[in-house]
Amino acid sequence: MLTTTIAKKIMAALCGCLLLSLAACSLNERSARPSWESGVLRVGVTPNYPCLIHKAAGTGLISGFEAECAALLAKRLQSRLQFVELEWEEQIPALERKEVDIIMSAMSITEMRKLQVAFSEPYLTISQMALTTKAGEEKFPSAQEILATGNAIGVEKGTTGDVFVQRYCPAAEPFFFSSPDAAVQALRDKRIDLFIHDGPVLGSYAAPNGADGLVLLQTPLTSEELAWAVRRDDPALLQAVNSALAAWKKDGALQKLLRKWLPQ
Repeated sequence: MLTTTIAKKIMAALCGCLLLSLAACSLNERSARPSWESGVLRVGVTPNYPCLIHKAAGTGLISGFEAECAALLAKRLQSRLQFVELEWEEQIPALERKEVDIIMSAMSITEMRKLQVAFSEPYLTISQMALTTKAGEEKFPSAQEILATGNAIGVEKGTTGDVFVQRYCPAAEPFFFSSPDAAVQALRDKRIDLFIHDGPVLGSYAAPNGADGLVLLQTPLTSEELAWAVRRDDPALLQAVNSALAAWKKDGALQKLLRKWLPQ
């Protein structure tokens, strides 16, 4: 009788260990799954880009073309949308650390970035352009004058505008800013002569601030494609994003949102 009781206790203990092991494996499997497959789509954003991704100063509401696309994507994936606000230079590192699932923040496709992330199909083609003052407009009638200038040029640090100025404007004196707002203020204060950035961003400043004498030079300096970035080891999300883009292009939803936020 004693032997039988001991055997039953041993069997019960072994079964308990097995159940605990299975529970731990199940928990590990769930924790290893990407966040978006677990019901939360974490979208990395730097909300300082008027029209595309922007944060209202008063309400803190994040809005723009990218924000609406993020909401549509989360709904399509049956996930809850979570915006993760990051400094621009932290976007790709945060993606690599798996702190976000996708970057939806007006990111240009570049060869360097393609080594680090997997890009979706592009959703918009833009140009780097230059914003100046009314007094400075006559100094830069064409791209040649911009490329050859030794004047002060403002750029947002870490952007393709930053790369462009360093590569193609060797005589210029570059000034680095953390946001377009800061660079535009420097332009108003005459601390810089030009601000080079994405055309849609500069257009949003030039239109409402015409009374301040800000002028968008109608000279495209580059041609770039904007896309969304995911980790290279997450092909399922990349496929889902590209499928969503294809559907939105087919039914006109993408063009409708672009016209809403970028009417120019």
